[in-house]
Amino acid sequence: MPVPHYTKPYWRCDPHELDNVRTTPDLPTECEIAIIGSGMTGIATAYHILKQAEHPPKIVILEARELCSGATGRNGGHIKVKVPTLVEMDPNLDSAAVDEFQEYVHSVIEAMKQVIEEEQLDCEFELRRSFDIQTDEAESQRLKKHFDESRKAGRSWVKSVDFIDHRTVQQITSMKNATSAFSVPAASLWPYKFVTQLLARLLARHPSHLNVQTRTPVLSATPSTSSPTSSTSSHTLRTPRGTLTCSNLIFATNAYTPGLLPSFTNIITPYKGMASHLIPRSPIHPHLTHTYNIDHGPSKGVNYLNPRPDGSIVVGGAKWTYSSTDPWDGDFDDGKRFSASAEAYWDAYMQRNFLGWEGSGARVGSVWVGIMARTKDGWPWVGRVPGREGAYMVVGFNGGGMPVIWKAGECVAGMV
Repeated sequence: MPVPHYTKPYWRCDPHELDNVRTTPDLPTECEIAIIGSGMTGIATAYHILKQAEHPPKIVILEARELCSGATGRNGGHIKVKVPTLVEMDPNLDSAAVDEFQEYVHSVIEAMKQVIEEEQLDCEFELRRSFDIQTDEAESQRLKKHFDESRKAGRSWVKSVDFIDHRTVQQITSMKNATSAFSVPAASLWPYKFVTQLLARLLARHPSHLNVQTRTPVLSATPSTSSPTSSTSSHTLRTPRGTLTCSNLIFATNAYTPGLLPSFTNIITPYKGMASHLIPRSPIHPHLTHTYNIDHGPSKGVNYLNPRPDGSIVVGGAKWTYSSTDPWDGDFDDGKRFSASAEAYWDAYMQRNFLGWEGSGARVGSVWVGIMARTKDGWPWVGRVPGREGAYMVVGFNGGGMPVIWKAGECVAGMV
């Protein structure tokens, strides 16, 4: 279960007025649809249900802690699909799914841009490019070879992707030690502001149909014999504040899913990651306009980096600094930070790695941890809960939920 006290991420530095919202003083005893989780998944799914339904149903959203205090409030804040991911999907150049997945991610970006504009959300959304950077020559050659073969095979994903070779990669990306890079479409935003502001719009528009209860952890969610609205499936949710019965249940619980669905133990595994917020003495010019995924080689791994509009940097990863010394795999406690030696990795990170930042005085503003969910095949669980009538799930994002969730929530909303 989510722990009550957690490390504070940069994204939650300015809590929304609804951060601790309880729409009603008491927990309702029944509803048509209950959603467990108030991150991107829970709010996106609620948005789509209310948008699609001819007659809006009664929905209750339950959150164990404060709004958007889980993975959505702790991530990198950018939306993209990485070239190495596309390469892994189509190793033999025989799968059209690779093009479909890239199109899917691009449709997520377009759909989120549309709702941000329609709902007038102030969440620092930007359409951008992103660099997938290699620092190992052999990896550069491997990816470039597959990129060329994909182009010759007629794959459409290469049309919006550009390769940058060793001759100009450091000048173009400002990344020291880069051996090559791919430039890909991306978007970035402030995830917490997106979620909380969209929820505020929904509550204002549907005051009699949407109820949100924070600091209300669900301790168990079991099938029950009768429904408050029909003779079909129903579920009983037990919380410290009482019991809620619903006709349809949506798990937006990501890494915490096995805590409520024991059949998913060892199928969805929680694991802990680390991120930081770096602040220069004053904004650096020219501004870094791209987001980044930086592959530091097979013995280390990938960092992600998101330059913010104010000139600061959100950067995470550095798994190699804690993977052999600190508990992380199977760990669901985002209240325990990694060791001081692991966190020290972020000291002077920009000065060490980026051209033009040597005299920036960039310092660490904050470091936090977050809990992600790993699945057996690297893909999320989206749809009906196996063997459970009237129960649905959008969970298991393997550290990459932002490019998937918005449309996955729309899909499940349609099922419900």
